[in-house]
Amino acid sequence: MALRTSISLTLALIWIALWEAVVPADRRATWRDQWRADLWHYWAWLCTARVHPITARVRLYRRAFAALPHAFVLRIRDWSPHMISHDLRFAWRMIVRRPAFTIIAVAILGLGVGANATIFSWVETTLLRPLPGVQDQDQLVALRGTTKSRSDLSFSYPNFLDLRAARPEGLDDIIAFRGLALSLRSGGSEPVRVWGELVTPNFFDVLRVRIVRGRGFTPSDGQTPGREPVAVLGYRAWQQIFQGDETLVGRTLTVNGTPFTVIGIADEGFQGSLVGVALDVFVPITMQRAVLSGDRLGVRGNSFLQVFGRLSPNASIAKTRASLSVIGARLATSYPDANGGRSIGVAPLWRDGASNLLLPVMATLMGVVGVVLLIACANLAGLLLARAAGRQREIAVRLAMGASRSRLIRQFLIESLLLAAGGGIAGIALSYWTAGLLLTFIPPTPLPIGFSAGISPAVIGFSILVTFVAAVVFGLVPALRASRPDVSATLKDAGASLTSGAGRGRLRQTLVVAQVALSVVLLVCASLFARSLQRAQVSDPGFTLRQGLLASIDLLSNGYDEPRGIVFFQQLQQRLQAIPGIESASVTAALPLDLSGGSDMGVRIDGYDRAPGEEITAYYNRVGSRYFETMGIPLVAGRALDDRDVDGRELAVVINETMARHYWPNRSALGGIVRFGSGPARVVGIVKDGKYRRLNEEPRNYMYLAVSQYYRPDLVVLVRTKGDPSGALAAVQSQVRALDPALPLFDVRTMEEHLQFSVFLPRMISTLLGLFGVLALVLAVVGLYGVIAYSVAQRTREIGIRMALGAARGSVVRMVLRQGLVLTGVGLAIGLGLAIAAGRVLSGQLIGISATDPFSFIATIAALMIVALAASVIPARRAAALDPLVALRTQ
Repeated sequence: MALRTSISLTLALIWIALWEAVVPADRRATWRDQWRADLWHYWAWLCTARVHPITARVRLYRRAFAALPHAFVLRIRDWSPHMISHDLRFAWRMIVRRPAFTIIAVAILGLGVGANATIFSWVETTLLRPLPGVQDQDQLVALRGTTKSRSDLSFSYPNFLDLRAARPEGLDDIIAFRGLALSLRSGGSEPVRVWGELVTPNFFDVLRVRIVRGRGFTPSDGQTPGREPVAVLGYRAWQQIFQGDETLVGRTLTVNGTPFTVIGIADEGFQGSLVGVALDVFVPITMQRAVLSGDRLGVRGNSFLQVFGRLSPNASIAKTRASLSVIGARLATSYPDANGGRSIGVAPLWRDGASNLLLPVMATLMGVVGVVLLIACANLAGLLLARAAGRQREIAVRLAMGASRSRLIRQFLIESLLLAAGGGIAGIALSYWTAGLLLTFIPPTPLPIGFSAGISPAVIGFSILVTFVAAVVFGLVPALRASRPDVSATLKDAGASLTSGAGRGRLRQTLVVAQVALSVVLLVCASLFARSLQRAQVSDPGFTLRQGLLASIDLLSNGYDEPRGIVFFQQLQQRLQAIPGIESASVTAALPLDLSGGSDMGVRIDGYDRAPGEEITAYYNRVGSRYFETMGIPLVAGRALDDRDVDGRELAVVINETMARHYWPNRSALGGIVRFGSGPARVVGIVKDGKYRRLNEEPRNYMYLAVSQYYRPDLVVLVRTKGDPSGALAAVQSQVRALDPALPLFDVRTMEEHLQFSVFLPRMISTLLGLFGVLALVLAVVGLYGVIAYSVAQRTREIGIRMALGAARGSVVRMVLRQGLVLTGVGLAIGLGLAIAAGRVLSGQLIGISATDPFSFIATIAALMIVALAASVIPARRAAALDPLVALRTQ
C-alpha cells in the first residue's frame, strides 16, 4: 500500500511538471478537469487494484494516452536530431561567449564530482569489491560463530569439516583459511618475511581465482596432515622476490623451515582472502603444524579459522542463515563443551573484517561528499539564475515570436548538461589523482597493505550518473524560472524587476540559506572529528611506553622446539636488559592498539555464580617477564608475571581491573581461580585497565598469561629505551645474532610508529572532513556574496533615491549588511539543528568528546559569521559609494 502510494505521488508530480511545461496557459482551463479525473483514477488504481493487474494496466495506459495533451504530441517533432543539433550549437555558443562563468561553473562542479568519484573509488575498493582477482564477489558471504553477545567468532577445523559435510542450504561450497606471517627462503639465500594463508584445498575453486602457471590445490593435497608440502605463490611474490622466474613451478622453497614444492602461481590481481592485505604464499591447511605452532587441526575448541561461502544461484542470505542456525544448533548439542551456546551466522563481505572496520568511515565520507555536491549544485543554480536574469529580454523576444516554453526549458537544460559534462570530465580527471590518496593515510605497518583504489569502469559510471543528476538538480529550477518571464513588462523594459525579480530573488536567497545550512553541518562535523583526533592523541591508553623499539622473531622457521624456545627468549631478555640505554625489555605475542580482533576464550570463575545464559569471555595476551614494567602498565595489586611462572609450576594469570571488579565484586581477586582450556590458573596480579584494540572501545575483560607457561615461537621483542629508540636497533640485532646467527629480525619499528596506526582512521576522517568543510564554506561565501552583490545591483535606483533624499552612507551599509547577516542567521539556525542530528549519528566514531561539544558549535558559528560579514562588506561599501545622480539614471 505504501509503495503504491509513493509511486502514485511521484508519477503525479512528473505529470504535473509536464503539464506546466508543455500546455499553453490559455488551454489549461479546458483540460484541467479531465486531467484531475485521470489522475484520480490512476491513484485509485494504484491503491486498490489487486485483481487482473494486466487488464487494469492496459486500461490505464489507454486512458493515459487518450488524455495526453495534443500539444505534447505535436511538440515531439521538436526533439528531432536536427533540432537537438541546433540547440547544442546554440548552447555551445552561449557557454563559450562567457568563458569566466563557464570556468567557474566547471570548476565548482568538477570539485563536487571529483570528491564523489574519489570516495566512491575507496568504497568500491574496501566494501563493494574488497578482494581483487576474485570473481563474482557479490555471491561470497562470511560465516561466523555467534553467541548471545558476539557475532564474530572463528571456527575450529573439526567444526568446519562438520559444517561442510552438512551441506548448508543456499551455499554451493565453503572454504576455511587463516592468515599468518611466514619466513620464505630459496636455496641458500637469506629468509624473506612474507604473509600467507593456510587454506582448504577448495580455496581457489570457490573463490574462482585463475592460476596462471601450474595448478591450484586438489582434494588430494589436503587428505593427510603433514604429507602434502606443496604451495601456491601469489603473482606479486613471483615477480618481486623471484623476478618472474619461469622455472619456479616445480622448485622447492623453504617455508618456516619446511621444504615446500611450488605447484602454481595465482592470478596477477589476486591478493588473498584477507581484505586490505596482500598475501604471497598459500599452503594447504593440513600443513598447519609446519607453519603454525601447536596441533590445532584435531582440537574442536581451538577456533582459529575464518570461513567464507559461495551462495548458490538465486539463494538468499535469509534462507542460508536459517539453514546455518539449524546446523549450529546440532553442533552445540553434539559437542556442548566446545560449542555450547554457539550458533552460526552469515553476512555479506562488507560486514566482515577490515571492511566492517572501514564501513562507518566510508559511509560518513560518502554522506559528506554528497553534501558537498548539493552545496555545489545550489551554488551553480544561483549562478544560472543570475545569468538567466540578464537574458530576460532575449527570452521574452523568443516567446513573443512563438517559441514554446518547453523549447526554452530544453535549451536551458542542454546548456546545463554541457556545463555538467565539463564538470564531470574535470571531476573524473581530478579523481585519477586523488583516488590513490587512500594509502597516504595508512601509517607504517608490518602488514603488506593491499588496498589498490583506482578509477574503474564502475567509478566512471558512477561519476557520469552523479554528473547527470547534478545537471538536472542545478539546471531544472533556473530553467523553469527563466522560461516564465512577464513578456510584456520585459519588452517594455519597465517593471520586470518588480514583477518577476522578487520571486527570483527569494529563490536565490533560499539557495544561499541552504548552502549556509549544509556548510554548518560539515564544519561542525569537521570540528568534532578534529577535536576527537586531538583527544585521541593525548588520551591515556593504559600504558606509558612511547620511546620503544619493536621487532618480531619467529623461532619456528629455525627448528626451535618449546624448551629451546623458552630458554632463547629468557636469555635474550637478560642480554637486552644489560645493554646501556635500555631501561627494560620483554616479549609479547600481541601489542595493544593493533586494530586486530585479538584472541579471546571462554572462561569459568571459581566462586562466581553465572546468571542463566550468561557468557564469560576474556581476551588474553601472552607476555614475558617485565612486560608490565616495559610497557608502563601500572600494577594495582599482587605481582607481575616473572621468572617464577615457568612450565611445571602452578599456572598464573594477571587480570585487569574490569575483570576483577565484575567477577570478584565483594572480595579480592588475588588468589582466585580462572578455568579455561589449559586448566585452572591462579590470579597473581591485577593491572590497570587499558585500550586493547581501539581508543574508543568499552572496557573489556583481559588476562595476561606467561609465555613460559603458554609458549609461542613467534613473538615481538619489546625494548624501552632512554633516548632515541632507533639507536638501540644495532645493539638488539647483535644480541640476537650472538644467540643464533641465522635468526633474522622482522617488522622493526618504533612504538610511535605503531601507535600511529591506532589513530589513522580518526586522522583520515578529520583531515577529509576539514578539507570538505573548507570547500563548503568557500562555496557558501561565494553564493552569499553573489546574492548580496546582485541585490545591490537590482536596487541601484532605490539606493540612489534613498541617498538623494538624505540617507547617510552608514545606513546604506547597515541595510546591505543586515541582508547578508539575516540570510546567514537563518542558515545557521537550520544548520545547527541538522548538525546536532548528524553528531548523534556519528557519536560512535568520536573519542573523548560528546556529539554536542560546545566548542565545535561555537567555533563554527563564529567562523561562519566572520566570513559572512566579510562577504557582505564589499557589496555594502560598493552600495555606499554610489553617486545618487548616476544611480537615478540607470533605469
